[in-house]
Amino acid sequence: MIDFRKYEQVSMEFGAFTNILHGENGVGKTTILEAIHSLAYTRSFKTRLDADLSRHGRVGYQLKGVFADRHANDHEVRLKVESARKKLVSVNSKNLTSRAQIIGRFPLVSLTPEDSELTFGPPEIRRLFFNKLLSQVDAGYLENLQIYARILKQRNALLQSYANDGTSIDRIQMSSLDDQRAKISAQLHEARSKHIAEFKKLLYAAYAELEDEKSVKMAFISNVRTTAGELEGLYRRAYQDSLAEDMRKGTTTRGPHRDMFTFYLNTKDLRKFGSQGEHKLVLVAIKFAEGRFLETFLGEPPVFLLDDLFAELDVKRSVMIVESLRGGHQIFITATDLADLRHHGLELEGDTLQIIDAGKMQANG
Repeated sequence: MIDFRKYEQVSMEFGAFTNILHGENGVGKTTILEAIHSLAYTRSFKTRLDADLSRHGRVGYQLKGVFADRHANDHEVRLKVESARKKLVSVNSKNLTSRAQIIGRFPLVSLTPEDSELTFGPPEIRRLFFNKLLSQVDAGYLENLQIYARILKQRNALLQSYANDGTSIDRIQMSSLDDQRAKISAQLHEARSKHIAEFKKLLYAAYAELEDEKSVKMAFISNVRTTAGELEGLYRRAYQDSLAEDMRKGTTTRGPHRDMFTFYLNTKDLRKFGSQGEHKLVLVAIKFAEGRFLETFLGEPPVFLLDDLFAELDVKRSVMIVESLRGGHQIFITATDLADLRHHGLELEGDTLQIIDAGKMQANG
């Protein structure tokens, strides 16, 4: 890492299994997780602004990391940000021309305090999560998402001009956009239905490993009624029917960008009725399911980045989580107190575990 957050220049090696990053608050433990995430996805899990990641007083930063696949082949990833508009990414010395080229190549699962929004937050947080997950295993899904976003941006620009300035809408252009959108919407719907059905199985199994007195359920609710008939035609009619409302509101009100993903605990909406501890346990199960989903479809065991893992969890559940993680994955766990990790059931001895003092790493470079 060079000029990344608090780190001026530092290099480090990690163990193949469990890595404990410990130190006081603010020494840079989470920054190490951010760097790994940024290499795999070209962006941090905390911010989308590269300017936020540069060391104070610097413009830009550099990251380099080596990922080993299941065949023990090494892949070197370089990320160099020179300005707000210039980011260079290469894998094995080959420059990438789009972010899509790296999505899904180096699977990892992050569980951070920011992820609490996944169960507590608004619907768009869950849409983003599932779009990111499905894009890693289905290149066609990612491509359709990008096409849909371009159509939506163009359509909303027409609607906003009409709503704000009274600019007349070109009906032929709007109809053409909606025909394209209906086709892509149907494909996104089919992909979501297929993949979410598989994800549900993994989620329910993961939660049952952690909690035997309650059950979790999940629903994918399309923004367009699709009970019967050919999907593309159903979307096209829904878009025709909602055009007057869209013109009045100046935005597109129907389509996959408004789909809902909802979690239930014992048939009750988790977001409305769940306690802090119940939210955390479902979140952990979601992350376990995410890892198993990626491993099933990509054939690569994901890396787990676990920041503040044991907050809101009792010792019994913590021990269950630790046991579930012992599956040969590379894991990074942050901690301010090693004794607290022992208290939560994590053994801190053995040749599969590496303990890294993040404070010394920052101080020594």
